[in-house]
Amino acid sequence: MQNLIINEDLKNLLPSLSVEEFAGLEESIVKDGCLSPLIVWNNVLVDGHHRYEICKRHELPFAIKNVVLDSLEDAKLWAWQHQANRRNLTPYHRSELALKLKDVIAARAKERQKGGQGGILLCPTLDKANSVDTKKELAELAEVSHGTLAKVEYISERADDETKAKLRKGEKGTSINKEYNRLKAEEKTVAEPETVSADAQASFRPGSLPTKKFVGETTLKPIPRDRPDILVGNLIAFFPEEFIPNTAREIFRMLHDRYGAKVTQPLAVEFYQQYGRRKK
Repeated sequence: MQNLIINEDLKNLLPSLSVEEFAGLEESIVKDGCLSPLIVWNNVLVDGHHRYEICKRHELPFAIKNVVLDSLEDAKLWAWQHQANRRNLTPYHRSELALKLKDVIAARAKERQKGGQGGILLCPTLDKANSVDTKKELAELAEVSHGTLAKVEYISERADDETKAKLRKGEKGTSINKEYNRLKAEEKTVAEPETVSADAQASFRPGSLPTKKFVGETTLKPIPRDRPDILVGNLIAFFPEEFIPNTAREIFRMLHDRYGAKVTQPLAVEFYQQYGRRKK
């Protein structure tokens, strides 16, 4: 029996079968054999992970069909295109899974932009168009509109696991639009500064620590690690304008303590160049 290479990205590109579905497939293969060949690229299993697992478990023979692909990225795209319609996935789930191919599609788009000048992009301004084309292609793969895909990406980065699980199942009472609008409303609420009393305002002076305590309540929720703007928005939303200098100083102090001047000094220079000089 041939031992095939299992790539985790390919294996997890689509959700696993349920316990009942797997049991049904196992019963069928044990009874009738593995009727469909496994798809293989350079000894890497591209399609047929469940059938391969069952055949290995019961020591059953299986046929393979080799496909010619240029890279692992091509293998992922091939697997998606040939597996997507086999599962009854909701629009949210299809979009969520299609977004796993974002880097693959983006890389292909960049390759299409490259010319014969040593691989240099002919026109850097095409990057924006490249991004649009990538999203359009992903939307087509997911069989949803461009706008729906954008909403799914927003939800997947910000919603809790329970919300995403409900959307994957297509449970009643929830939808892509409903959850998107809810998250947008919550983000807007967090971003709006709280009204501060005159007494609290007076307790802050630029460049000095506050002489009175000011307590502001936030509505922090899990924040994506690639969205520092949400974190900072929460930190400054509930403090008066006079507190901004101390906030900036404290952030730089903490960065300096952790990473040293090698990181913070160039950053300070960059900030000054971008925001500190008045335009003539």
